[in-house]
Amino acid sequence: MSYRGTPRGGGGGGGGGGGPAVIRVFRDPNSSVPAPARDLQLKDIEDNYMEATKGLGGMANLSVTAQVPPRPGHGMLGKQILVYANYFKLIVPNDLSLARYGVEVVPEVKGHKLGRVFQLLLELPVFAGVASDLRSMIVSPRELNIAPNFSVQIGYLAEGQEEHLPRAVTYTVKLITRLTFSVSNLVDYLSSVNPTPDFVQKAEIIQILNVLFGHYPQSQSGVVSIGQNRHFSVDHSQENSHNIRNLSGGLEALRGYFQSVRSATGGLLLNVNVTHGVFFEPISLALLFPKLGTGNKVTLQKNLKLVRVRVTHLPGRTSKKTNQTFPRVKTIFGLADPQDGGTEAHSPRVTSFGAGPKDVKFWLSDVPPAAAGANPPGKGKAGQKGGGPPMRSNTYISVFDYFRSKYPQISLNDRAPVVNVGNRENPNYLPAEVCQVLPGETLKCRLSPGQAQAMITFACRKPFENANSIIGDGKAILGLNHTANSIAKTFGLTVGPSLITVAARVLTAPLIKYRNSQNEEHNVNPSDGSWNMVNVKFHTGSDLGPWTYIYFRSNRRGDQFQPADLQKTVTRFRDFLTKSGVDAGGFFTPPPQPVDLVDGRAGTNDQNIEKGFLRLSEAKENPCPRFVLCVLPFNDVAIYNSIKTVADTKAGIHTVCVVRQKFMKNQQQEQYFGNISLKFNLKAGGINQSLELPKMGIIGEVRTMVLGIDVTHPSPGSKDGTPSVAAVVASIDKYLAQWPCRFGIQDSRKEMVTALEGMVLSLLELWQKRNEKLPVNILIYRDGVSEGQFQQVLDIELPLIRNACRQVYPAIATKQGFPKISIIICGKRHHTRFYPADTKNADKFSNCPPSTVVDRGVTEVRVWDFYLQPHACRQGTARPCHYTVIFDEIFHGRAVKQPHTSPADALEELTHNMCHLFGRATKAVSLCPPAYYADLLCTRLRCYLADQFDPSNNPAAPSVASGATSQTPFNIQIHADLEDSMFYI
Repeated sequence: MSYRGTPRGGGGGGGGGGGPAVIRVFRDPNSSVPAPARDLQLKDIEDNYMEATKGLGGMANLSVTAQVPPRPGHGMLGKQILVYANYFKLIVPNDLSLARYGVEVVPEVKGHKLGRVFQLLLELPVFAGVASDLRSMIVSPRELNIAPNFSVQIGYLAEGQEEHLPRAVTYTVKLITRLTFSVSNLVDYLSSVNPTPDFVQKAEIIQILNVLFGHYPQSQSGVVSIGQNRHFSVDHSQENSHNIRNLSGGLEALRGYFQSVRSATGGLLLNVNVTHGVFFEPISLALLFPKLGTGNKVTLQKNLKLVRVRVTHLPGRTSKKTNQTFPRVKTIFGLADPQDGGTEAHSPRVTSFGAGPKDVKFWLSDVPPAAAGANPPGKGKAGQKGGGPPMRSNTYISVFDYFRSKYPQISLNDRAPVVNVGNRENPNYLPAEVCQVLPGETLKCRLSPGQAQAMITFACRKPFENANSIIGDGKAILGLNHTANSIAKTFGLTVGPSLITVAARVLTAPLIKYRNSQNEEHNVNPSDGSWNMVNVKFHTGSDLGPWTYIYFRSNRRGDQFQPADLQKTVTRFRDFLTKSGVDAGGFFTPPPQPVDLVDGRAGTNDQNIEKGFLRLSEAKENPCPRFVLCVLPFNDVAIYNSIKTVADTKAGIHTVCVVRQKFMKNQQQEQYFGNISLKFNLKAGGINQSLELPKMGIIGEVRTMVLGIDVTHPSPGSKDGTPSVAAVVASIDKYLAQWPCRFGIQDSRKEMVTALEGMVLSLLELWQKRNEKLPVNILIYRDGVSEGQFQQVLDIELPLIRNACRQVYPAIATKQGFPKISIIICGKRHHTRFYPADTKNADKFSNCPPSTVVDRGVTEVRVWDFYLQPHACRQGTARPCHYTVIFDEIFHGRAVKQPHTSPADALEELTHNMCHLFGRATKAVSLCPPAYYADLLCTRLRCYLADQFDPSNNPAAPSVASGATSQTPFNIQIHADLEDSMFYI
């Protein structure tokens, strides 16, 4: 048998057939040298700095203000290779200082209007040659010639307007808090080989530089920006068609570019990465509505809120100064609503929420719209523009009749919802036919499975393709070419012509330990980041106890098969488990009655599933099964969520779900059986695979507990008030095979784990119960924390962990500093990518080979961090995980053992080897298993709270999962029979 589980961090299924893959790598078009060379000057800085820290004086300088443990050295293990990184070098002139001014705008204004106020401000002569984030600050290469308390009145003008409208808001703009920062001093600090205290202004200087480099793309009319760092061309010409993909349903994906200034040893770098975003198609609302669907108007309004549209029934504004024509742009507030304009003397008459143009009436006054409450759908005095005969005034008229009279050439659909482009108090109604969505309008809801797959396919590109895009389209859009008239260039900053190269190493993959048919230990050697289990058994098989299967029967057409055939397949699977070393002798038949599912009836299905499992758990004739193989008629998230919720929290039965068609398919059946068996053995407490103890480092001494911590937050489309969920998993043996867990529900979007003390205490007590002692070390892999939150982990979570330890360790142990704790942050949401520099050091998928580690070039020598790509990425570009040590009491205090040259080698190799111990796959995974398991637990918690995290578009649909009451809205308890197992796998 040859089977591999689900990969992590890029990569689909197997390699497929069709002959050997063609390996292609990035070639620098700006270089005449066939092979790139390593930056030896940078290597000297790194090596000389580390040499300087070996002295007592150097370490003393570091200890004064260091927030994180210093780098103990650079890793030396592995084969040395050279790779490209998606960074450009920044050349900073000598004595470059920048002045930053804070900006206050009164009254408060947000979004596009705030950006427009900044644009009007920067048109003043005193601000010539400055940069801005168009939100809160101005950056200048010199001190501005303005008064200390500079203030100016800015009357609002839309683009193309040259005269203020009667009701235009006048904003008071104040410049405050001028501060000056030396960029050159920061570069000197980063290039120094002498240990010195932290450069306290580093974060602020990098923020200022990001404003500088973001100014160019944000000021281009053909570019739309998401936040300060992501920029997309909205050019829909044929020349740019390769960067656009239609996703169906009125949505499209655009390929854009992320950029961010980063500090590194030797100076400053500009990180540029390909990114992708989802946007509305730039089409008329009349065409968009059928694609989006108008059945659920609440969802439709939520999706369209703040979307900007071009009004097509009125001519654009032409500037007298430039003769340039600007479209009339409106922002959608929502759909027409009976609550609109309630304070007006003649409030609109809207029959229902989301009504069509015949059912939305407004008061047509002979007073200009500036004085009227509910504006007619146009500008100027009512009845004076457009075609058709003069219209009666001082009366109610429907939007439909208004347009039929004034714009008879425009045919309206009386069922298409009317949109409000004013606000609740002063609505302004427009029919769908005259609203053209502007290019680059973002969508903030969840994609459908089909749209998500189309998005993945569009974004999945080989490394050389992304590298070519960065130095081609990317540099042009971001204004990084030497011909671009960018503001950063006028400040004296120069961007290197091409991507930098950095030193990397390829570590040796560890041997994977199983058992052969004689039950003897058997080693398997990974190849290209994966391996198979041909003729081997699990390292330690488990006893499943009583188990059976249930078929979930759908009324959907095509769900036809013979029950006897399903039972034969299950019997073959039982035999497969036995051959794999699992005791499956507790299998009993006949199976329980199928659970009936009704297509489109989520509430009924939920009830039927719950009844079926509770019957099993309460049955008196047969023993309650410990395991149930759930055979589903098709993939369905709601059915899966319901099964997991009732089985995990009420029935106390382990479940593994399979799709009948795949399960019963003869082709590659053993591979499918193998993937399922991995879950069975883990849930039952077995050990799927292990490593040689010397490869486990400190773990092999049975004195170290490893924790994985993660928090997941509500996503776009979640209900308001949806909580965040925190997950903690812990190792309990030297094999790192079993990872019981604890979890908590906490305030929405709160990243620090509130109930961490109780979770860690419970897991320590479980470790003590299983090992008859407490761990000497606690090694923590913390996932999901941004760089700006590192200190919060030390200030909030570390004390909670200490408190838990004080409650279970003897006082003498805590006084002696036990347990020793180290915290490593796992960063997945970064934009650093590595590309092979030559074919001989690329894998068969054109990525860097599995086991690639980088701790030079794009890192800072003063910080202990490294990038690790242990996995093979079969599709797209591999994303390494970025590990940063923010607290260490374990590795610095240990003697270095050969072949390691420093604690850096010890941690890098341990983390790399652990990535081969993810029990649900026969391949290395991209994220260290403790963090991966914590992430899986968060995903399972989302299943229980599916009605909060992923509510149905039908507001009347009943809850799939939580079963919570209003008194205990998010009360989740795992059944006692499962709580110390890996039920979440």
